[in-house]
Amino acid sequence: MTSASARPRLDATGIVLSALCLIHCLAVPFLATGALAWAASESLHLGLTAALGAVVVAVAVPSYRRHRQPLVPTLLAGGLALLLAATVGGGALGEAGEGAVTMLGSVALMVGHALNLRLRALAR
Repeated sequence: MTSASARPRLDATGIVLSALCLIHCLAVPFLATGALAWAASESLHLGLTAALGAVVVAVAVPSYRRHRQPLVPTLLAGGLALLLAATVGGGALGEAGEGAVTMLGSVALMVGHALNLRLRALAR
């Protein structure tokens, strides 16, 4: 369990990781050749998704208990579910579909974490 003082840092970390996912998704088509081909690797996708999952789990429930706004865990869980769908089932979505689902999930996570930061500050 994380301390209450660590949760805002975790939300900020979640925003940064989600933004990295979004930037990564937008940049990969331009980087997928040559020495930067590692940026398109499946292991990088899985690693980013796992890191975001850990942050969501550490933040969502304790924060909800504090501010009681269901939109935050809905955005966080939905965003994570979209990233998992893109990471695990990306082949079925096609390249464009995988990118769109990843971007939507990343934006949902960024909005969820930003809203959570705001609601936690108001609940003090």
